[in-house]
Amino acid sequence: MRLINGQLYIKILFFGTALAGKTTTLNWVYQNVIPNSMKKTSEIKSINTSFGQTMLFDFVPIKISDNINFRFFTATGQDYYAGTRKLLFQEVDGVFYVVDSQKAELEHNKEFVDEFYQHVNTYFKSLKDISVVVLFNKQDLEDIYKASFLKKELALDKFPSYETSAVTGKNLKLAFSRMIKICLRRVSSNQLYKTII
Repeated sequence: MRLINGQLYIKILFFGTALAGKTTTLNWVYQNVIPNSMKKTSEIKSINTSFGQTMLFDFVPIKISDNINFRFFTATGQDYYAGTRKLLFQEVDGVFYVVDSQKAELEHNKEFVDEFYQHVNTYFKSLKDISVVVLFNKQDLEDIYKASFLKKELALDKFPSYETSAVTGKNLKLAFSRMIKICLRRVSSNQLYKTII
């Protein structure tokens, strides 16, 4: 959380493997969940490759009150941009961990879980210092693992989680609301909050 000129900024990161659905998830939430009155831009700001994958990050700022702002970023999942993922973890307050539920992606997911915990250990004293909501995405497809299996297999069972589809929007409103509530609870217990009310 950063306080700048009386405005509190909360940073949320969408993290996961390449093509897990991070940008599609953010886009669905932006179009279907976030009220226009809260949007600070008319569209998602993206830096993409020529074939549509996120190159560095996507960015969406929203304002939920006179002095509380959320900034949503997606981290690219491509291996050759791993350095940008590390940079995006700096000063992050919450992470939507987006898991590709397809069976063929299990080992790749495991690699990203290891990377996730490396970043957490680098930037935080403990998991209590960061809000995490897990999205088991692509649950609308065939040949997938259910969340009940993936939670344990990927060691993500300590976090609130949802079976989602970034295409249909399944459970994304619930997950988004959960993240906002968790972060606002942390804000209300933070010393910074007392300086803006």
